[in-house]
Amino acid sequence: MSRFTIATLALALLAGGFLRFAGLGGREMSADEGASWAAASAPTIRAVLHAQHSLNPGKAGLHDVALHLWMRVLGERLAVMRALSAAVGTLAILLVFGAARELFWASGEADDGKRPGAHRRNEAAAIAALVFAVNLVTIKYSREVRMYSFVIAAVVAQTWCFFRAMRCGGLAVYAGVAIFTAIAIAAHLTAVLAFAAEGLWLAFVIARNRFDFATVHGRRALALMIALGAGATMLAPIAPAMLGEAAHAANSGAIDWIERPQPWAPFSMFNKATGSIAFPLMMALAAWGVVRGWRRWRDAITFTLLWMWLPPIVLMIASYAIRPVFVERYLISCFVPFFILITIGIVELPWPSARFGAIVLVAAVAIGHVVSWDRKSHDAQWSEAVRLAVASITSTTSSTSGNLGNPANYKITPASRATLAVAPGYAVDVVRFYLPNPTAQLAHPADLIRHDPASVVIIGDQSAPQTTAALDREYPRLLANLRGVMVRGR
Repeated sequence: MSRFTIATLALALLAGGFLRFAGLGGREMSADEGASWAAASAPTIRAVLHAQHSLNPGKAGLHDVALHLWMRVLGERLAVMRALSAAVGTLAILLVFGAARELFWASGEADDGKRPGAHRRNEAAAIAALVFAVNLVTIKYSREVRMYSFVIAAVVAQTWCFFRAMRCGGLAVYAGVAIFTAIAIAAHLTAVLAFAAEGLWLAFVIARNRFDFATVHGRRALALMIALGAGATMLAPIAPAMLGEAAHAANSGAIDWIERPQPWAPFSMFNKATGSIAFPLMMALAAWGVVRGWRRWRDAITFTLLWMWLPPIVLMIASYAIRPVFVERYLISCFVPFFILITIGIVELPWPSARFGAIVLVAAVAIGHVVSWDRKSHDAQWSEAVRLAVASITSTTSSTSGNLGNPANYKITPASRATLAVAPGYAVDVVRFYLPNPTAQLAHPADLIRHDPASVVIIGDQSAPQTTAALDREYPRLLANLRGVMVRGR
């Protein structure tokens, strides 16, 4: 590899790692992170897998088991738990380099006579890793106690194996395709959308070879089809349960907060994720890469366009035909092909100075977007809400039972008149994380209004409007109105 490739890849790893690990404990735990913590904090792996069925339905527990093992060694502090995702997210930078390198090799780029083709592909792969490393959308999901960094790492690792198999063949890489396919889908069901794009691309390759499986590419495409099927088959024993849990969660209102997307949502998703200032530049480079690089990088461009657009289009159709499911984090892997197209646009610029300037400019505006995002508060103040709620309950009980008013001595039980309730129900675990007594019993919103004796309720912004209105009537005293959450009393 050239010095430029090594230096660019090293810069991507250093800058990307720093941005992912910076300020891991600065934001408060989210309600979704609370579910992952609650599942992973179960005493055994078997208990973790049992807990995740209700806490993280539709997943196979891969992230929760990994987090459980991580916590057993390093503890349960929030920054420590988030460090697992940051480490996987940093590893994904190296995986993007490998996957992009194989994708560019498989595209069959011809030597341009000025630079060896291998050097050109390696340098392009390093640039892709750098663009991936410094973009906010890949950074913020590496700072959460959630499975999304696992999803993107597994999908990219599978893509690496996929195109190495297409270029070289070999049992090991076919096995890698099958294994990483299973791992990615086990981490999150929406990973299957990326693999559907691979299936379409393989169909294109087979059709281009006129269904002649005597050719090398025809045989390898067929073998990859089998490997993808084998990866899905690995999950066959647990697939019915995963699908059933996901359907039950959806029918129970777990995703009712998702709104129906606007028709232009797939386009605006990339705008929002990369930043309003950076997006025009990145989109222009991606378009330039498609137009200018089509002859040189045709296979790579065809595949990246399928990978970039098929998943959001499928979720758009599902959102209008069935129920709204269009969410940025469900489509996290679709940003990798966008960054690859940006890279092609950069390397297709006609002058070395223009290419270098484009790299610096893209990295600068991307990092600027990260800095701007970090300066704003994006978390809900759950810890402050819990502290105020417990203090309110403690003062109530101390006036009637002689309690000295120390929140650490207060235990919330179902039989107590002074209990704490949480809405929405899935936020109960983030409240439990911040409680002085994490084993306390908490009331759920389904029972609040009818018969639960809770005296204080914590209401998050993501509660259903009708639930919030009913709780406002039942708990007329506003004790605190915090960022993303409020505390109310009877």
